[in-house]
Amino acid sequence: MIFITVGTEKFPFNRLLETLDKAAVLGAMGHDIFAQTGASTYKPKHFDFKRLIDFDQMIEKIKKADIVIAHAGVGTVVLCLSLGKVPILFPRRNELGEHLDNHQLEFAQKMNDTGKTIVAFNEKELVEKIFNYQSIIKNLHSSSSALRPALCRYLKESNSFQNQT
Repeated sequence: MIFITVGTEKFPFNRLLETLDKAAVLGAMGHDIFAQTGASTYKPKHFDFKRLIDFDQMIEKIKKADIVIAHAGVGTVVLCLSLGKVPILFPRRNELGEHLDNHQLEFAQKMNDTGKTIVAFNEKELVEKIFNYQSIIKNLHSSSSALRPALCRYLKESNSFQNQT
């Protein structure tokens, strides 16, 4: 199963859902798909979705997923990693009206540098990384020891998270 989550932001993340819906219709996904769509206005036609799910359901979906595709929210990333999943992150972008600023883009780049997540910065890259997921994760380091210092250092240095509610 592929689990998609866009978080609970007040901003829609239609770009992610539309990209994955197109990939699903072309057969590029090769899995059952479920999405938590949040405030998005796009309604996927080729996979199941629900606007919001509770935290226990979120944990269950992540545990069952072969692939987790997510916005680059800190809470989502930490949850995925704590459950032993390597998520594919697709950061929201300010210039597309997907968030107030580009902190998700900055966070995704930092996470990409740790080698603990897979990051796609555009729609084509996202589909390619889904298709090549198994070979990509084989190349990532499995130790979580490098993640904690890198993540903590980034969060301490970043003023953008202190201003987020």
